Amino acid sequence: MKTTIEAAPIVRNADGSYYHPALASLPDTDESAEAFTGWLAECGVQAASIWMEGDAPDLADRYMESDGDPSALIDWQPTVPPGDGWFLLSIFDTDDGPVAHYVRPVPAAQ
Repeated sequence: MKTTIEAAPIVRNADGSYYHPALASLPDTDESAEAFTGWLAECGVQAASIWMEGDAPDLADRYMESDGDPSALIDWQPTVPPGDGWFLLSIFDTDDGPVAHYVRPVPAAQ
């Protein structure tokens, strides 16, 4: 059965991270970006990534200076990508720093 991803209430974890409930149905992708992108396409959404470093440099500095200071991730309110229909899919730390993933339904062909 195809997973449908729709906007959901955002309840961030104590460390500031957030994972949309639909991610529970994500098949094992072995952390492959290509497989993840393919799964999102199957779900009928397109994605955009917002990196803390570019979105909130002061918070990114605080996060990196304090070896992952969780208060910086908690304080970060990522900027929604331009355009309509975007909603939050996840916020978490990576080897390259904190990132937020937004998704929106793929526009219908005209």
